Amino acid sequence: MIKKRIRYIQRYQDILTALFHYGFGHLVRDLGLLDFVRSPKKKKDAKYYRSTAERLRLLLEELGPTFIKLGQVASTRSDIFPDYLINELTKLQDHVPPFPYKDVKAIIEEDLRAPLHEIFHSFDEEPIAAASIGQVHRAELPTGEKVVVKIRRPQIEKLVLTDLAILEDLIGLAEERLIWAKRFNLLDVFHEFAEALKLEMNYREEAQNTERILRQSEDDKYVEVPEVYKDFSTKRILTIAYIEGVKITSIREEDGYNPSEVAENFANGLFQQIFVHGFFHGDPHPGNIFVKKDGKIALIDFGMVGRLSTEMRQNLALLVIGLKSRHTDKVLKALKNTNIVQDHVNQELLRDDLDALRLRYYDLPISEISLGEAVQDLFAVANKHQCKVPSDLTILGKSLLSVERIVSSLDPDLRIMDLIEPFGRTLIKERYDPRRLSSLFKNEVVDSIELLRDFPRELRALTKSVHHGKVKVEISVPEVDRLINKIDKVSNKVAFAIVLMSFSIIMVGIIVGASLTSEPTILLQLPAIEIGFVIAILMFIWIIYSIIRSGRF
Repeated sequence: MIKKRIRYIQRYQDILTALFHYGFGHLVRDLGLLDFVRSPKKKKDAKYYRSTAERLRLLLEELGPTFIKLGQVASTRSDIFPDYLINELTKLQDHVPPFPYKDVKAIIEEDLRAPLHEIFHSFDEEPIAAASIGQVHRAELPTGEKVVVKIRRPQIEKLVLTDLAILEDLIGLAEERLIWAKRFNLLDVFHEFAEALKLEMNYREEAQNTERILRQSEDDKYVEVPEVYKDFSTKRILTIAYIEGVKITSIREEDGYNPSEVAENFANGLFQQIFVHGFFHGDPHPGNIFVKKDGKIALIDFGMVGRLSTEMRQNLALLVIGLKSRHTDKVLKALKNTNIVQDHVNQELLRDDLDALRLRYYDLPISEISLGEAVQDLFAVANKHQCKVPSDLTILGKSLLSVERIVSSLDPDLRIMDLIEPFGRTLIKERYDPRRLSSLFKNEVVDSIELLRDFPRELRALTKSVHHGKVKVEISVPEVDRLINKIDKVSNKVAFAIVLMSFSIIMVGIIVGASLTSEPTILLQLPAIEIGFVIAILMFIWIIYSIIRSGRF
């Protein structure tokens, strides 16, 4: 940690000084990092007196791309953070000016190894959009196809990796020193975020995600995905087909669009990705969704995606059915099947909270229940009981909320639960399909045969390890803290007894030595025997008292 702080001293100071400026100086003090703070401004500005959540959002925006992305990811974790903070973090924006065209040109020519005018027939110097990681330009290929080219910001990777190293240090320090940080398992959340951000900076990952969604959508009558031009794409460049369309929240009936039909097509297209394919757009906000003249929904920006296994999708269907039927045990069973509920969780208390959640929705018609909010409420209950919610499920919760908001803005009468129910029924049928059950049974039989076949060899290996004394034994002590405290007390008393014995030996040595010399010394003039005797008696009485009080004699 010390090496990181020295290596990144300038950035450390920027971050810690910004924390002070926005009213989080107590956090820096509790982490013991006051020495890294530059002298903050004496006069507090208006930002200081805003709410904690708003100050945090402004702080993240000031600190730049890494922290903005961190806040955006945190806004999806309603299982960890409170609603007032989530609501504020959803407002995070990338207020980033575009970088110069000369840098764009240099990156393209370096990665594609040719002059820009030979690579593209035309290339707009002014970007159509700029964000914290990269910016987008319109262009035309030599073969005439219109495309958009996304270029990563120069030096952004170095900045992000520096910030990630500092954040890992600060969060690790917080978990060591602050109880609330340890309770939230912030380091685990951070590692998930760091991995996702590193993937997002690699445009090859986004290209692969786009191509996979494109293959899934070939026969989809609702959704369209742009083609990726691999020959014009690298780790820092992504070139895809240009989409002619209108942002989904900007469509109007007078322009020939049917908002109700668009809303239904959009929802069905996303549910097809989630419940049928298990690979879906992880950030379906209005800026990533366009409506074409033929009514098809065009999706872009697959930097964040969610993944759900077949088992996870079927358990999710059970969850929906449990919510729809308001059946607490079905909901609990679905949570267990998704590995959200671990062995250490008090399932009786969890069931009580789930029952309270069921009662909250009991009097509401099913058409008025928000699936996204219900899933978020479930995650909040899971977090209360220290259950670990997989990141893909939190992405799912965010995606469902985004879908519901967009759908309700287009057609307030259209209910998500009515659209999602057919997908749930299909998944339940698949779960109990005789062919699937037969396949599962066959796999179990094969696994059992393999286990029986390997058993003699494993037994011989175990016997050999025992014979050579190489068996590793792990002991789990439920009350390990209490045991450690008792060991500490015993060791302290032993040390105390040793000190007493040492003191007695030294006293005897001093007295004997002084008595054997004929020269008068300062020691002979002092009442050493009396002083030593009194100290020894007091220490002896203290040890006897401690032993009697402990009841271990």
